[in-house]
Amino acid sequence: MSETLTARVETRPIRLPTGPLAWQRTAVTGTELVFADTGSAEGTAVVTGSRPHTVQWRAELAEDATVTALRVSCLGKDLHLTRDDGLGTDVIPRLADSPVFVTWAINRLGLTVGSGAVRAPSLRILTPSLETVPGTATYHLVSPNRLRITGDGPAVTYEVDDAGLVTYQPGNLRLVR
Repeated sequence: MSETLTARVETRPIRLPTGPLAWQRTAVTGTELVFADTGSAEGTAVVTGSRPHTVQWRAELAEDATVTALRVSCLGKDLHLTRDDGLGTDVIPRLADSPVFVTWAINRLGLTVGSGAVRAPSLRILTPSLETVPGTATYHLVSPNRLRITGDGPAVTYEVDDAGLVTYQPGNLRLVR
């Protein structure tokens, strides 16, 4: 992808979440458990509904919240991406319905209410297929605790805490810690 980030605002320190985090799915029965540490994170999601599946992933992170390597497994399929083969240096990866990836994007882009909308190349990873969908997403922190993402995929709104951690997506998930 030849696109570059159109803005990066350096007005707040990057605070990546650490420790165990859990999100409950509300559209279907399911949960995601994430263990995050400085420089890496791993998670497992269990999803029921019309397409029941489990997803396991591990991400390596740079200090600026850039995902430098990502490995995802689902239904016997494996996907491995690095900066050299799919992630690039400016691409924001988003694993479908995994809110911690949105939190990393908020921090990576340096989003604040005053920064306005920021457009960035993105790579959506759909589950359970692990299909990768490159495109462009626009991230806009419309209030201190509300993020709107629009672009090549479906538009979504998230509620976030003061550190940018996704706490709620209406009709889809909520943080339960």
